[in-house]
Amino acid sequence: MSTRLNAPPSGPEVWAPEASFTGLPVRPLTTTQELLKLLISQGPLSRSALAGALHVSRARITDLSRELLDAGLVVEIQDAPQRRQGKGRPFVHLAIDTSYGSCLGASVTDSRIHLMLTDLSGVVQAEQTVPSSVEPQELVELVQRTLTLLLDRGDISRKRLLGIGLAISGFVDRERGICLHSANLGWHDVPIADLIIRATGLPTVLENDANAAATSEKLFGLARETQNFTLITLGSSIGCAHYIGGQLYRGSHGGAGEIAHSTVELGGQPCLCGKRGCLDTVASRAALLGAAGQAGLTATSVGALERAASTGDAQAQGILRRGSQALGLVIANIVQSNEPELVLIADPSGFGQGLFLTSLRQTIENNILPRFLRTTRIEVHAVQDEFWARGAASIATHQFLSTYMPESGSPLREGE
Repeated sequence: MSTRLNAPPSGPEVWAPEASFTGLPVRPLTTTQELLKLLISQGPLSRSALAGALHVSRARITDLSRELLDAGLVVEIQDAPQRRQGKGRPFVHLAIDTSYGSCLGASVTDSRIHLMLTDLSGVVQAEQTVPSSVEPQELVELVQRTLTLLLDRGDISRKRLLGIGLAISGFVDRERGICLHSANLGWHDVPIADLIIRATGLPTVLENDANAAATSEKLFGLARETQNFTLITLGSSIGCAHYIGGQLYRGSHGGAGEIAHSTVELGGQPCLCGKRGCLDTVASRAALLGAAGQAGLTATSVGALERAASTGDAQAQGILRRGSQALGLVIANIVQSNEPELVLIADPSGFGQGLFLTSLRQTIENNILPRFLRTTRIEVHAVQDEFWARGAASIATHQFLSTYMPESGSPLREGE
């Protein structure tokens, strides 16, 4: 059963390197916003380092930092005195005051929602996973109730909330906050961000879950110093997102990275999207466990399937090799098309260092030109369930920093 709600009409097209929170104006990044993004990803930094990175004068950085210091969003950090001509002199860096405010991340699946409050450095302050309905209004009410619970648990004032990030699997119109289509949730044209704004009064940004996870890796994770990388997620569905030139690449209509529905077997198994032979029907966790069940294996988790393969079960080995080789060929084509510095494979399913990932790496290496073996790193890291909710919170953090305007004042500090 699918859900379709009346979406707000589309407005005139506007240009911006990063889309805004729903309900907020879209504008090009200012030097202030670029400064904040540098501090969150690479800080603390000196004024001289910031001036060099942003190609502006040190005097300009001094003016900008004064506004941010007055607002309480940035603080000065003094290192030990540097000896210059026999005199002690403190060396001052600028840093984000990560206690300035909090962001709520909400990762939504067809059976549960994981909500997480973080500070501006991505540190978890409170979190909760609860069963949920895919009915939009019920989900919104659940977000509202759980938000109050998390604020109490984390002893955080509602005045310090900066916004909400919502991550779902599917196609989204980020600027209007609409889920265009989610096969997992059964949603079509659902203005979910607007519904949450009306219920909570908080700026809300909607994003595809893989894009949200990639943003988290760029801000706080293994890709902080990487300008060009691809993130692959091995979940119930295969996710993918690209950062190119330090910016999340969404494509012309937000569909970039949708490798889950790349055809890997002509006339293969039917997919939820309506096609046949999609990567998701072969390599996703759901597909692997489904194939195991059809083969009469008792594995109910990826870890159990890997253990069966390690004991010599030929059927388990065949299932894992088939899926990993299909995914490996898709990744090899991405490497040769985009030439990223890094392909980061996030494993929330518990593959470990078993046959699937070993075969996956071999397939990638055997199907790309030798020069790419030297220029593109392939890294795998196991992630926990909080991975998705942290990604959702990071898009709210990223968007706050990308839309912050000093002249708007500091409402979070009023009345405190």
